[in-house]
Amino acid sequence: MSSASPLPDQSPVASPKRRRRAAKSLSAPATKGLQEFTPSKVSHVPTAEVLPSWLLRLYTVHRYSSVVTFLLVAVALVVYGWTVYSQELWNQEFRRLQNLQRNERQLTTTNAMLKNKMAEDAENPSAGLVSPTPDKTIFLPSASDSASSLPSNKTSNSPIQQPTSSPLGY
Repeated sequence: MSSASPLPDQSPVASPKRRRRAAKSLSAPATKGLQEFTPSKVSHVPTAEVLPSWLLRLYTVHRYSSVVTFLLVAVALVVYGWTVYSQELWNQEFRRLQNLQRNERQLTTTNAMLKNKMAEDAENPSAGLVSPTPDKTIFLPSASDSASSLPSNKTSNSPIQQPTSSPLGY
């Protein structure tokens, strides 16, 4: 081995093993062109440290709990959005129901007012309405009787209808 003296460029933080390795590599004949080489520029590859199993489990729990938390937040947002949307639909339909109920009340009131007005007009003698009595009843002949009594110049292509035995009016 050649000189074990530290190189002038070395930092004081370097470990003694590193200083020896650097000194050996500088003294080798193949490294004569590397006189400006400094150990502080050598990247240190970290050794694989074995982590405790509880720390690995904690990291795994953290990773899965983050995914579960994200999913729960997404589900909560969807449920919240659906709740707000359904509440808005319910409000619109409830307003529509109230409008329909108000219209129904107005129609009922208007119908009652019209009936009352017609009854008042019927009681007024100047309206020309007459009370119904049996002697003033008008009887209309059935449609088949009136059709046979009138002579027709046209022949109909429709089949002949049979007279019905049910009454035509009430």
